[in-house]
Amino acid sequence: MRLRIVWRNLSAKPLQSMVTVAIVALAVALTVTLMLLAEGIHQGLVRATEPFDLIVGAKGSPIQLVLNTVFLQDTPIGNIEEALVDDLAARPGVAAALPMGFGDNYRGYRIVGTAPALFEQRVAPSRPPWLQLAEGRPFRAQFEAVIGAKAARDLRIKVGETFASVHGLSVHEQGEAHGHNPYRVVGILKPVGGPYDQAILVSMESIWHIHEHHEAEEDEAAEEEHDGHEHGVTAILVKPRGYADAMRLYQQFQSEPRAQLVFPAQVIVQFFALMGQGEQVLQLIAALVIAMTLLTVALTLYGSAQSRSREQAVLRAIGANAGDIFRIILLEGVVTVGAGLVCGLLVGHGLFGVLAGILQQQTAITIGLGGSWKELVLAGGVVGFGLLASLAPAALAYRFNVARNL
Repeated sequence: MRLRIVWRNLSAKPLQSMVTVAIVALAVALTVTLMLLAEGIHQGLVRATEPFDLIVGAKGSPIQLVLNTVFLQDTPIGNIEEALVDDLAARPGVAAALPMGFGDNYRGYRIVGTAPALFEQRVAPSRPPWLQLAEGRPFRAQFEAVIGAKAARDLRIKVGETFASVHGLSVHEQGEAHGHNPYRVVGILKPVGGPYDQAILVSMESIWHIHEHHEAEEDEAAEEEHDGHEHGVTAILVKPRGYADAMRLYQQFQSEPRAQLVFPAQVIVQFFALMGQGEQVLQLIAALVIAMTLLTVALTLYGSAQSRSREQAVLRAIGANAGDIFRIILLEGVVTVGAGLVCGLLVGHGLFGVLAGILQQQTAITIGLGGSWKELVLAGGVVGFGLLASLAPAALAYRFNVARNL
């Protein structure tokens, strides 16, 4: 009975009811989108660092080192000596030390020089290798390349085809083309759900060779010079045998003059801590928007109750008591806020899905599309405050004088 009366009241002024529901929905959608994006990006970034236990690189910004090595963004800080790779590999507690080199791209996709052992690395001993092949095999020789899943799809490149790299880190740099040393694609990776879906993996020797030799200089004298040349690497991926070994290495590198050692996951946590104030400001803005929205609901219900004073008088005259009228107004507020909440959650998830897809397309970072426990808190808070916002007009109706309005 009460629900029928509430539905009649809302449908009597459809435009006003729809606008009120839309305002609540927009406020909830904004809050849900911001909340899910913040959590999704955080989880996606942390997940992307999982294969990288420790990174050694040139001294400078740890964030820049992680962005360049893990996320294939930003520019390298500089190179470190190749000898440090062997030095690290020989240390107790180090399971693997793999060189990584950057500096070239193919149509905007970064070419990463590394060692074949990268294909054997696992995030955890019980899990399969991080990089698995969908087609072909790992590179074994110079100028063989393995293409990330997204890069292969976007470039429409297949096993057996060749391409020439360009000096520089992006398609916009217009660097020198290395057409005299084309790469041949020997493998295509399965998706890893991270930035390395956009990588082109080659041997470190290919990177060194292509930057040391030009077509006009490839003679015996150049080869002899090359034999004594000290190579450099951009970063070293270090796999410790255990947590204690990782901490021991970290302590050793506090006094290492040649390079720095970072925990990528820790750097991301610190980065989010720095960004935390901005996130809190956005959350505060979203909370204020919801508060203003619920105030609008209260004013709308108050005006609606005032305009229906004669109807309420008739209901009282035919037997409805003050408590019935109070509950009807309260229920009207809950229905309005509840409808806005449901619509807002749907719109928020839809908008989040679109934005997450765009971010994944641009960065190759997988952002989970699941919900968050915070949504339950938000829903409870919105319904609770909706009840509070409905109390004032409901109390007005409760105290209302029947005789004066008949």
